[in-house]
Amino acid sequence: NSTIMEMSNDVVNKTIALRKRHKIKLPDAIIAATAIVYDFTLITGDIYFKNITELNTIDPHSL
Repeated sequence: NSTIMEMSNDVVNKTIALRKRHKIKLPDAIIAATAIVYDFTLITGDIYFKNITELNTIDPHSL
């Protein structure tokens, strides 16, 4: 069961801000921005997401 989240103006603006601030690729910025705007926790093993302090992450290897 999946839910498709809207690419709202808030997500677009957060994506742009993250790309400028953290120099990350567009797909990663969209993922991070969506998680931040919708208050999701991102489950990822990618270390560079840890540099985004407003993003809640969980390393799947710690589960």
